[in-house]
Amino acid sequence: MRKSHRDRILEAGSDLFFALGYEKTTTEKIAQQAKVSKREVYLHFNDKRQILASVISEVQAQMQSRMRAEWSSPGDTRVVLLRAAKTIHQFVLSEGFGKLVRMLAAVSYHDPELAAQFFEMGPIRGRRETARYFKRQMKLGNLRLADPLKAADDFLDLVVGGQLITGVILRCVDTAHHKHSNPKHAVDVFLAVYAPNAKAVAL
Repeated sequence: MRKSHRDRILEAGSDLFFALGYEKTTTEKIAQQAKVSKREVYLHFNDKRQILASVISEVQAQMQSRMRAEWSSPGDTRVVLLRAAKTIHQFVLSEGFGKLVRMLAAVSYHDPELAAQFFEMGPIRGRRETARYFKRQMKLGNLRLADPLKAADDFLDLVVGGQLITGVILRCVDTAHHKHSNPKHAVDVFLAVYAPNAKAVAL
């Protein structure tokens, strides 16, 4: 099926933003890459900022869709947590996420609204979805009773954490090591605190 002009513009914008950065990407370059006229670009978007905002929305929507599928999976809680942790971890270690975060870090000083959009649609929404899953598991007796949002914070901090995010931004991550070791360790530590028979301790 042929892609619509809007989809081609978004795809071109995504490729150019990641390859050149926000400042060096122009609507003219996006139009050339998408093989459409500049007029066509402005029929769909007000400016390149709106294109970037739409790219952010697309990336976050895809990730949220994957996570909804993970959190709605039936089966053993540990298996679901491990699969979810691996999905989050792979996303954070992906080249596209790293480029997007570095680009937003660069433009956030001049355009804090874009950074706020990314934060709301990604970490904040992801936290709420994770908390909903934990609340259901607590009601079922699969996790000990606790504040679901606090449990979500603990889980996500273990899976991602500031050190990993800093490494992604600075391009200083040993991906081969992190891909295999961190998700399992994160789930093990989380369940040591939140399993039904675990004692309530601070992480």
